Amino acid sequence: MAAKVFMVDYKSQADYCVFFVDYSSQQKNHQIIAGGKLVNYASQADCKVFIVDYKSQADICIERKNFPR
Repeated sequence: MAAKVFMVDYKSQADYCVFFVDYSSQQKNHQIIAGGKLVNYASQADCKVFIVDYKSQADICIERKNFPR
């Protein structure tokens, strides 16, 4: 089943931190949210994510094209 993903405003609210990479070989733990669906409310989500600026802060590294829409 595809994950339902919600983007939060603060890192402390997130289950996972996400960083966008340029190449598929750089992806890490992307299968957690890949192919998922963005939802409008936190209560609908299976996981909450926060976008970080640095790869070292990320739990998940994913290409933009694989990020849920």
